[in-house]
Amino acid sequence: MSITFSPASNSIFKFALFILPLASLASLISCGGGTASFHQGGGGGGNGIPCTPLPAVTTPPSTTKGVGQVADANFMDMHLGTTDITWPSVQFGGLRLWDTSTGWAQINTSDGAYDWTTLDSFVAAAPAHGVDLLYNLSRTPTWASSNPNDASCSYNTSAQGGPGQCDPPNDLNTDGSGTDAHWIKWVSAVASRYKGKIKYYEIWNEWNVQNFWTHAGDQQQPQLVRMEQDARCVVEGPPAGLSCNPNSTFPSGTAIDPNARIVTPSPTGAHSVLNEVSYRLSLYFGTRVGNYSGGTFADVIGFHGYVGTGPNSGLCPVPEDVGTVIDDLNGTVNSFGQAGKPWFNTEGGWSKANQQGFTDQDRQAAFLPRYLLMQRSLGVDRVYWYRWDGVNAEDGALWNIGSGITKAGTAYGEAYKWIVAATVSQACTPNSTVWSCGLTRPGGYKALAIWDASQDCSSSSCPTPSFTVPAGGYTIYRDVTGKESAITGGTVPLGSKPLLLENAPLP
Repeated sequence: MSITFSPASNSIFKFALFILPLASLASLISCGGGTASFHQGGGGGGNGIPCTPLPAVTTPPSTTKGVGQVADANFMDMHLGTTDITWPSVQFGGLRLWDTSTGWAQINTSDGAYDWTTLDSFVAAAPAHGVDLLYNLSRTPTWASSNPNDASCSYNTSAQGGPGQCDPPNDLNTDGSGTDAHWIKWVSAVASRYKGKIKYYEIWNEWNVQNFWTHAGDQQQPQLVRMEQDARCVVEGPPAGLSCNPNSTFPSGTAIDPNARIVTPSPTGAHSVLNEVSYRLSLYFGTRVGNYSGGTFADVIGFHGYVGTGPNSGLCPVPEDVGTVIDDLNGTVNSFGQAGKPWFNTEGGWSKANQQGFTDQDRQAAFLPRYLLMQRSLGVDRVYWYRWDGVNAEDGALWNIGSGITKAGTAYGEAYKWIVAATVSQACTPNSTVWSCGLTRPGGYKALAIWDASQDCSSSSCPTPSFTVPAGGYTIYRDVTGKESAITGGTVPLGSKPLLLENAPLP
């Protein structure tokens, strides 16, 4: 039996919230350090059994914010677990620090005591490799937690910071009142130490998942809204014309690093609840503390754009599903007056590969560039892939100790060459099951990224039926390994892995 929530209807999804226990829903949609996303089904998925492909998406997204925009080097970004391994061989623009042993609880070990060693190593490595940093401020230390014995939280070991990390600080009340002094002191310490070195500060990770935020089921989120307000006042000072919360005191002053930027706390979603991101952001934007609603003090809208299908679902993730996530996000942002702010997918990918049965490297190499091309067309400003290093492709790993870079890792490096510095001239749209996205560059260069979403790869076999090249002066095509070939007879072999049709070699 399959249990599916309609991704097209918020009303259906809200009904589902009442029929599913909160703990169950929360655990089903967690990614990147929690449990996996959700889609129940039969056969395949996990235990080494390959997943079954879902039907191809044949409806175009309505959002086309990326058309006419040039992708800068920071569109494609990464997670990296440690600086001890060889730095990624692919290019990327920014690094998000999560699952890096740099959580609040791991650094701020007691009131006024800090161990900056690991965070220092990342901050030192970033400029040497030409990347900027996004740092997530979350994970309340046990000593500051409102529930210091809460063993239900993620990272509940002494090495990872101990219990109570998913609970608000103990000086912050459920209505957002209180001194919030622990948080203010923490953010002030980070901003002071890394002024000019950390560019983005994200308030919290996956707050709609209970093992990351114990109030995940609440309809309002006043504590997070207050934390956003106070972090903004510490780092940049309040937005023009607005004022800091009157209950807040800033011993180190405000606007410690006015060139840094604040990212909203990021909710996460999943295949069968694709509108979870927009639904949760609507709750956040609708929460007021003092005179201001959630998001008012943030510079960037953060979210986690996973499209994974969940453990033992038997179903493969669909990269084009990210179109539904962003369409719903766009509607919510516009409805709550948050338009104009950048959109950062601060954690995304196919999610838990091993648990989904999505471990075929050719399938992964087909998924990754499609996922990125879609988001560039939709207007997402940054996508932080989770992650570079891992074990047996779990958690989206693109590189493994021993075996090195995966086929998807190679495809990531190639997609960077296709997307960065190119202008989206045509939104990613389907013609039946064949998707195409137009790209241009100065000097008359023109390209069309194409793929057939109805095709699949299995056991290293990737069918590539002959496809007639559309008009446009295309003379060569490039595959996800970087190989360029001449177009002969007006056709190309097209399958699930994208091809880049070009009128000249890629600059």
